[in-house]
Amino acid sequence: MLKGVMTNAQRHEQMEKSLHLPLLKKRDKFNDRWVSIVCYGPSLKDTWKHIKRPIITVSGAHDFLVDKGITPDWHIDCDPREHKARMLKKPQKATKYLLASVCHPTYFEALKRHQVKIWHLVNGDDFETVAWVADKHPEGMESLIGGGSSVGMRAMNVSAALGYRKFHIFGMDNSFTESRHAGEHLGKEQEKILVQAGERTFQTTKQMCQAAIEMEKFLETQDAEVIFHGDGLMQETAKILKQRT
Repeated sequence: MLKGVMTNAQRHEQMEKSLHLPLLKKRDKFNDRWVSIVCYGPSLKDTWKHIKRPIITVSGAHDFLVDKGITPDWHIDCDPREHKARMLKKPQKATKYLLASVCHPTYFEALKRHQVKIWHLVNGDDFETVAWVADKHPEGMESLIGGGSSVGMRAMNVSAALGYRKFHIFGMDNSFTESRHAGEHLGKEQEKILVQAGERTFQTTKQMCQAAIEMEKFLETQDAEVIFHGDGLMQETAKILKQRT
């Protein structure tokens, strides 16, 4: 079991500082359109030209696309650590920023003149946070969003709140060869491990491997259409699952 980067007390302290911001409200039904979720894995360097709107970015994919002349429609983040705010250096007026309330206060400060809405992140059976929201921000009970351990998976749940369940996914590799991301990343580098998928072996980390396992379960159980672009552990896993069906 992977351990969270903060205690609930620390998370709730950060959440309280963002409660004045408008809430993301969940749509009451799904549409029939596709949305592109753009993650920051190394395959993004090979696939970005194929991305079509509407576009949701996570992590460093935001600035990566901006540097290519592409403005994301939405950007999603849910990591409470301070370095995530420093990774977003080129905020765009046309982009809507959908941030978990637990994000670091400096993130909201950097986006104070931009379009920002918050939602409340819930991890697994974290009833303590649900109770905290019910007490401190009862209107936010309608904006609780669960999901996996990676921001890419969480972005799929936020996308569902926007009405989408058809996803083109870019850069969700959950593996790497040399560079672990499509560009600069300020997070701490995790220990490398090797994982087998079919007849192929991939370099990954425990965190990335966990995210791939969660996505595999999602693909097996959820009513969603998902097309992966690029090459990596996650894309290979999806191919194997498709061959079984």
